[in-house]
Amino acid sequence: MRIVIVANDTRGGIQPYLALGMGLREAGHDVVFVAPADFAPSIDEAGLIHAPLSGSVEELVRARAGAAEGGAFSGMRLAAREMKSRISDWTRETLDASAGADMVTGGIGGMVTGLAAADRLGIPFVEAHLQPLRAPTSAYQGALFGATPRWLGPVGRRVSHTLTELGTSMPFAAGMKAGRSAIGVEGRSSARDGQPVLYGFSRHVVPVPSDREGRRHVTGWWFHDSSLGWMPPPGLDEFLARPGPVVSIGFGSMTSDNPSALAQLVLEAIRRAGVDAVLLSGWGGLASVASADDVFVAAAIPHDRLFPRVAAIVHHGGAGTTGAALRAGVPSVVIPFSVDQPFWASRVFALGVGPLPIPRARLNADSLAPAISLAIADQQIRSRAARLGELIRAEDGVAAAVRIFGEI
Repeated sequence: MRIVIVANDTRGGIQPYLALGMGLREAGHDVVFVAPADFAPSIDEAGLIHAPLSGSVEELVRARAGAAEGGAFSGMRLAAREMKSRISDWTRETLDASAGADMVTGGIGGMVTGLAAADRLGIPFVEAHLQPLRAPTSAYQGALFGATPRWLGPVGRRVSHTLTELGTSMPFAAGMKAGRSAIGVEGRSSARDGQPVLYGFSRHVVPVPSDREGRRHVTGWWFHDSSLGWMPPPGLDEFLARPGPVVSIGFGSMTSDNPSALAQLVLEAIRRAGVDAVLLSGWGGLASVASADDVFVAAAIPHDRLFPRVAAIVHHGGAGTTGAALRAGVPSVVIPFSVDQPFWASRVFALGVGPLPIPRARLNADSLAPAISLAIADQQIRSRAARLGELIRAEDGVAAAVRIFGEI
């Protein structure tokens, strides 16, 4: 079967779909990976056919440095506004990449162009989400909500799922309509009707309710461990082996309007907390700072190689990074910037595997230092994190997802 995966996102939103694609390829399927050209090296390394989308997602992210520090809904509107002028081109490129395919799959970013391509070709589109979309429940809030007012209770939580559906679809509606028109598709999409919906996270973290048709499948996170050939940068092993707690701090693809100030804030916090830190500079959320006796600086390190070796993980709460941190069995200190990150931050806190999240707008050394200290010193947090890590490591999300695709 020829399967097209559409993943138009930042690095954290690409990597789970790469893992899924590798699993599908190993099961004998032909996989075409539609993603921004920025990720060609990672896609080539995964051994998948890359159909690049025009433009650069990294340039878009850097161009709106600091803007991602707003609310979840404003983040979705901003992303949709920046993508609107490109969606028609991306839809044509997705259609070209899907020639001869048996099905198309993807999450929010993939649906923007993948649904139209699937409709045009008359093939199924299988939703494969990194967030709990289209699964309303009163057990927890929607993916664009860090919390719902307590006085609303279960009703408010359920309503927040409806609002999340609107927040993840309406900002893209005009662009998607133009994209559909560009390839000769009109009217309502029917490509996903009757198809299963896959969720690439753990049921122990987000227990998605079952539906009457049995189409919702929570598979476990889609992980791909780094290759055995990966070599740590010089000095990393020695830094991690020293006595005393070491924390990992990084904000992935998030950017900041003043990365130097953010870096200095982080340095002050770790020194107040009395810990050493591995700083992951990512795409510019943290400005490059020189390594010091208590700081090891790297652009990026594979999560599976770093996270199990640190005492706590300070991160932005992206779906993939949250999964990797929880899988490591290590407490998280979550600094959510925007979109679904407040949701994942709230799940970490609700499960008792990290302290109260610190929204990016409220982050300072006075709030970060005690949060790091609590994550390291609180034995209940550490014990719960370790147990949750065991449960997540026992799952094989890729294998479960591949099995479902094989049954379609």
